[in-house]
Amino acid sequence: MWGWTLRVATALALFLPLNLQAGDYSPEEWLERMADSMHRHSYEGTFVFQRGERIDTVRVVHAAEEDGYRERLQTLTGSAREVIREVDRISAIKGARVEGGGRQQGGAPQRPPAFAAAMLRANERYDLSSSGFDRIAGFPCYQLHAEARDAYRYSHQYCLHRDTGLPLLSELIDGDGQLLERLVFTELEFLDVVFEESLAPDGCDARRIEVRAAGASPEEQDRYGQWYFEGLPPGFSAVIVTERSIGPEEDGGSSLHFVLSDGLATVSVYVDPTTDDAETFEGVTRSGATHALARPLAGHQVTVVGEVPVKTVERIADAARFRAGGTD
Repeated sequence: MWGWTLRVATALALFLPLNLQAGDYSPEEWLERMADSMHRHSYEGTFVFQRGERIDTVRVVHAAEEDGYRERLQTLTGSAREVIREVDRISAIKGARVEGGGRQQGGAPQRPPAFAAAMLRANERYDLSSSGFDRIAGFPCYQLHAEARDAYRYSHQYCLHRDTGLPLLSELIDGDGQLLERLVFTELEFLDVVFEESLAPDGCDARRIEVRAAGASPEEQDRYGQWYFEGLPPGFSAVIVTERSIGPEEDGGSSLHFVLSDGLATVSVYVDPTTDDAETFEGVTRSGATHALARPLAGHQVTVVGEVPVKTVERIADAARFRAGGTD
């Protein structure tokens, strides 16, 4: 009798670590683990990115490094596209948005800033909850739900790798409960070492993106110090300004890149100087959950991009201010 009881108890114990893991961390702590995962863990894998009726399959190699991370993304469906990008540690920690092409999301996993949980507690713009564990790509993962409390943001759903916090599944849900975007890994391998050839492009037409925190020289301080925001949507605040370059220096140049966040959603504001005869544009575009709004302001092209409702990018664009000559 005692032997049978012991065998049953031993069998049940095999399932306890997975179930008890959910109680080891609060939803806020799981959020912090997710934010931290990109610059602590290297991996390669394949994920499926769904936006509306379009579905793309993407191969990713991600190298976490002491001073940030490097990443290579390669589409496996549709037209061949390849992106090589490098993000410094400060930008990664503060949630700098890293698009794959143009000003639209490249389908790669976006992470909240490292202090996301503290922002959420201060702003109280989401209700965090969990329905326990699930399984994605063969790995157990913790289901984290963040339900938006107002119409300035979408709801988020994640399934976070039990051991690392890496999002194996991420979804954006609008106010009507409709799925806007979904990213889910179908294959994943964590790496101890990422070899340089794994990050090298296959062709010469690969798009290269570099994001780094803006420098502290007087000229650079004057440049981004002239820009500020007044009357942002509730819960949003500027968390970092970076410089973003695309392609070779002689071909690309750089933009000021302000990152605004409410703790989960991140919105980019790009500021590009223009000349008198340069073509500027104004208007709103949408791709899945991503809205982009462009407007000319004070001799610059201002572009706001984010996975947020259109009213949010409109209000952020209206909040942009330019302080000429460093005075109000």
